[in-house]
Amino acid sequence: MPKTRKGSSIELYNSHFAATLRELMEKHGTTQKELADAVGVRPQTLSLYTTGETQPNVDKLLKIAEYFNVTTDFLITGTILEDIPVREMLGLSERTVENMKLIKDGYFEDAPYMLSVLDRLLGDKDFYLALEQAATWYGRKQQIEAAGGDTESESEFCEWKAAKYMETYLLDFMRANMNIQ
Repeated sequence: MPKTRKGSSIELYNSHFAATLRELMEKHGTTQKELADAVGVRPQTLSLYTTGETQPNVDKLLKIAEYFNVTTDFLITGTILEDIPVREMLGLSERTVENMKLIKDGYFEDAPYMLSVLDRLLGDKDFYLALEQAATWYGRKQQIEAAGGDTESESEFCEWKAAKYMETYLLDFMRANMNIQ
């Protein structure tokens, strides 16, 4: 029999594991009986997990994680710890990661569509080449402006050229990946 945890009922109920488990069950429409059967515990034991009064042993925790296709660290903490190093490694801001999560979770009407387009775009080596060319032209524009003098038309040309690189790339990308004529 699992050990009963100490603490106020509210603290136990709001513990990371209990809250995450309830959230996953609700999201997937899973009943306590279904999950208890899959994990190999009595429904009463699973009920104690959801209220935070007890926590599963390692074997049961792994079974719960497998059932919901999440990691054990997510079950325990409510956050995906392995995403932090990836975000930092790629140099992505928290805002970018949060926006991508919003897309994935269906915040935007065409979310599944948008995520696959973003995936293809970010996976296309030519995107980075076009971005590099646009950045080079934009850098020239800034150099011209910093030098001063009568160079407004040169500055405007550089800005146009930068925009043209991105426009051309994006139109070609859309035609190739979205069946747009």
